[in-house]
Amino acid sequence: MGFPSKIKQEALRLSARHCSACHRYKGVKMEVHHLIQEADGGPNTLENAIPLCFDCHSDAGHFNNRHPKGSKFSISGLTTSRDSWYKFVSENSIPEKLLISEHVQTSYYVLHTLEILEKTLDNDFSSVNKYRAKTYLPSNDISKFWGRLLKAHKQDYKWNIEQELIVKIRQFATLKEYQETYSNVSIINKGSDEHPYYEAKRDVNWDELLKMDIPNSFITQLSETGIEATQICVSLLHKNGDSCGGETPVHGYTEYLEIAPLSFIFLGITNVSKKQIKLNSLNTNKKPQNLPNFNLQPMEMVLIPISTAANLVGIDRDSIRLDHKDGDRGEDFSKVLNTVDFEPDNVHYLGEQLKPGSVTYNDNEGEYEIDVHKLDFNNLYSINSYWQCGSCPHLFFKSKDGKQQYSRELLVSSSHKYGNDYFLIPPLVTHVIIRELEDKITYLDKIIVNGSVLLKNKILHKGDFLEFPVNPNDRIEINGKYVPLKNNIAKTNDLWVRNYLVKNSNNIYNKKEKPAYNNV
Repeated sequence: MGFPSKIKQEALRLSARHCSACHRYKGVKMEVHHLIQEADGGPNTLENAIPLCFDCHSDAGHFNNRHPKGSKFSISGLTTSRDSWYKFVSENSIPEKLLISEHVQTSYYVLHTLEILEKTLDNDFSSVNKYRAKTYLPSNDISKFWGRLLKAHKQDYKWNIEQELIVKIRQFATLKEYQETYSNVSIINKGSDEHPYYEAKRDVNWDELLKMDIPNSFITQLSETGIEATQICVSLLHKNGDSCGGETPVHGYTEYLEIAPLSFIFLGITNVSKKQIKLNSLNTNKKPQNLPNFNLQPMEMVLIPISTAANLVGIDRDSIRLDHKDGDRGEDFSKVLNTVDFEPDNVHYLGEQLKPGSVTYNDNEGEYEIDVHKLDFNNLYSINSYWQCGSCPHLFFKSKDGKQQYSRELLVSSSHKYGNDYFLIPPLVTHVIIRELEDKITYLDKIIVNGSVLLKNKILHKGDFLEFPVNPNDRIEINGKYVPLKNNIAKTNDLWVRNYLVKNSNNIYNKKEKPAYNNV
């Protein structure tokens, strides 16, 4: 007949789902053993029950003369071991550990925008509370660091909307002048480098940054986190040309000293049951983090700051949004599944980093512990405000070996109006590729090669590209326009975003693709 379910659950609770013989936590891999076998008249009571793991249960059964193999446990020994373990659990508050809890859901959240961070630290959860009855944010060392970052950024740049990425701009007449000014310049390989939108780069250090005649409260905060300057800062040289706004540059090259965009990561703990629960602590790689000392009502969430990171800015761009909320300035809250291979080793953390291990909590029946899954950049929630400008279509060259290199933007002065552009084909190039990487529509009225019309009336949407064969020294003329689908109302560094777009396309443009239009 066996023990009633109520007796089994009580025995497992008293043992915190640890084996009463070997004291190992076994979760669901537990059985409740009869001290006196049912065949010998043993009752199905709590006094005759002992929680054992599969291995110890097998060994305990061997004491019965009908099971001659294995080592032997005595009934008195098992009873003493059980009672001692029950006493230890009760005195040390070892919670029952659940693999899947019916009370608690844990999720990771990431945001990239200082404006949203500032709102969050001010307890504005308007985006999140579409899905939660109420959200609470406990203060910890990480949230205090974020507060100092926000204060320093506002002191330097007078506002906290998007993070100021460009901290210094220098002009150079030629690439040679730039190389003569700095000894650590390296030329960028546009076919494989991390920054294909630029021409050259160099490393910088904190000493150089802190000695510059620039606002440095924000940089000082970053320098004190223990991260290397080369992990978060870079100087990039851009070859000037006509801009999307139609301006004509005075200098040949511009060096942009840039700071990588920061991201801010939280752990959310939500009461998904129909009754109130009491959260006790978040167990991490550091000391246990105390949680708010009140009862959490159904669908209420505690949002805990756990880390600050660089190199996550694209985590919610190339993703599947399972649910999405539009707000002002592109603000959104969404569940995202990242669709590109994301390499966690490329992420750099600033300052303290909490790695959640488990959460302990109580309901009216007992105390429990639930494991927290590791941070998965391919499956999390995003709270974000993001760049919304659609810039020009992009030009790539393909060589005989099939490798592609980024060249430049096309039709830079032709937003909403038709204009012309032209370029010459360099040596070793066999094909031209025109790509649309953003949320806009490009209208190509004519593509003319050496005075003859090759293509007419082609339209490219985001993700489309057009490819056609060419010969070195061919003169290509383009007549067309592009129409952004969203207004340019965000205030982030569009050079960084364009570099991200081009770099991301580098991950795919040397693989086989199906063009929007076949070769002509």
